[in-house]
Amino acid sequence: MPKLYKAIKLSKGLKIGLREPEGEEWFADMTLNTNKRTCRKINVPFLPKDKKNMSLAEEKAVELFNFLQEKDEKERSYKIYVPTWQTKFFTSSLLLLWLTGILWIFLGFLGDAPFGQTQILILHGSMIIPTLVSLGVLIVSHLPEGWEPTKKRKSGLLLSFILFFLVVSGFLLFYTNTFISEQISYSHSTIGLVLIPLIFWHYKKKAVT
Repeated sequence: MPKLYKAIKLSKGLKIGLREPEGEEWFADMTLNTNKRTCRKINVPFLPKDKKNMSLAEEKAVELFNFLQEKDEKERSYKIYVPTWQTKFFTSSLLLLWLTGILWIFLGFLGDAPFGQTQILILHGSMIIPTLVSLGVLIVSHLPEGWEPTKKRKSGLLLSFILFFLVVSGFLLFYTNTFISEQISYSHSTIGLVLIPLIFWHYKKKAVT
């Protein structure tokens, strides 16, 4: 978070100041909760010779701080409940799918091992069934409740798009010619590699603006 110059603390979690040493407008530095801090302009020019200028800046900062606090509390009040068995089912099936994909890529670098790529590919393909089932269950229970809090909406949409792409590209690999299949396989493998880290990021993502 950028440093504020000529900063004035108004209350716990709120102070006003300038973004630059010779700045021309006031900014408010606000800590809404332990995971969310933001610095916003308050549309008040910095006029050091105007006696009412600082009072106006304080008033606007407090007004914005209260508004954002109420919004943040409302978002955090949403409780997204996903049954433990659904989470474990989805996590275990997706992890196995990811690991078999990693192993298939690894064997591709080594050449055809005794227990080669074909067998791993068959195992990888078979894991899509429980993964899709668990994904469907998770979508029904998670997406509707997870849509209201905006904290993780973008990362959730990104993950949804990636999962959709991986499913579609995986099926297309069986029905395309060699050249197109190679391009799809490369994209499928590359994006699939970052899937688990992205899910972890979505789960741990903090709302810092």
